[in-house]
Amino acid sequence: MDQNGSQVPPFEPEDYARVEAAANIVGKSPEDFVRDAALAAADDPFLKALGKTRDRVPQLAEVFATQDTRAADTSTAAWPDPAPMGSRDLHEIQQHGHAA
Repeated sequence: MDQNGSQVPPFEPEDYARVEAAANIVGKSPEDFVRDAALAAADDPFLKALGKTRDRVPQLAEVFATQDTRAADTSTAAWPDPAPMGSRDLHEIQQHGHAA
């Protein structure tokens, strides 16, 4: 197999045994299994999105800094706080196993 860049350190014996077992389950050699797993991880959309955050966070910070902060205050909810539960409510929860 062609080696590109730095060599990856070897697995500890316990780790290699787990890799071997997983490779056997899917019918691959441990080397192919590790290569395929690494390539799949490198192509992961979540990791790609994380890589782009370095550029996007400053842009978003600038957008949020220019937003109108006088907009509706979301700290005061439109719904009032629920009334405190009484002993009857607690008794019903115990009988039915959940809140109504």
